[in-house]
Amino acid sequence: MSAGAAWNFWKTVQTVSPKTVEDEANASFNLAIVGNPEARARLREAFLTEKATEEEREEAAAFVREFEEAPDPDAARSFAFILYPPNDPAEPLGARGENSVPLSGTVEQVAAQMLEQKPTLTVALARRFPLFRSPGCNKIIRETAKVNAGVALVSGLPGVLPITAIFLPVSSVADVILLTKNQIVMIMRIAAAHGRKPAYTKQIKELIGTVGAALGWRTVAREAAALVPAGIGVAIKASIAYSGTVAAGRSAYWFYQTGKKPTPEAIRAAYKESQAEAKEAVEDIRQREKA
Repeated sequence: MSAGAAWNFWKTVQTVSPKTVEDEANASFNLAIVGNPEARARLREAFLTEKATEEEREEAAAFVREFEEAPDPDAARSFAFILYPPNDPAEPLGARGENSVPLSGTVEQVAAQMLEQKPTLTVALARRFPLFRSPGCNKIIRETAKVNAGVALVSGLPGVLPITAIFLPVSSVADVILLTKNQIVMIMRIAAAHGRKPAYTKQIKELIGTVGAALGWRTVAREAAALVPAGIGVAIKASIAYSGTVAAGRSAYWFYQTGKKPTPEAIRAAYKESQAEAKEAVEDIRQREKA
């Protein structure tokens, strides 16, 4: 791709607005914790984890209210979830949210179920409480990968991986711009979940380029061809879109967790590990389209 074409590509990608992600990150919610002081403190620490900074602890306090006994029905409606930590740490945690199914399980299990029941709070919960970052980011990655696979199936886009677009002929750029934008938004959401301000930054641009360079179009195409029966070209393209998005998302998660860019070997491993998952997701999308 010429320098001019690459510039036009990145200029288009930069039209992605961080406003929607910023709104997600700043979504208002309140959690109630009901129990004795020791049980409440234990759950509070479990949500914050040892990774929480002092600043994060101070910010998180604004989203939690604690009670000795369950709040009355009118007050209960103001909370996204009411959590009931057990007196005995070995017992399961209970939770109930307005218009939601009661939850029960370990702290990690309940956190994952909370995200499933209140998906619009995924980024906000992860931003305030480190416990939610792993399940929240995995949810963001998985959902974006499914969307991109669906786009590739429905539109019949050329079999290209969005994050390698700057290395491809200019004719491919227009075809992959939507998938690339989805990946940019995904990375912004992962960044916001880690307390970063959503923005199209130099770091995000470099991260996408790093993933694309690590995978390489020819390698991706060759490996993706083994995912589905021969002759099903659109399914291959969808699988590439899915696995490439997973690789980009996991690379972003690693970067915001550690502050270090993933190695090319780690990026390729993330891609390969998602291939079976990609095949299953694409088949599921195809079956739903037939229904």
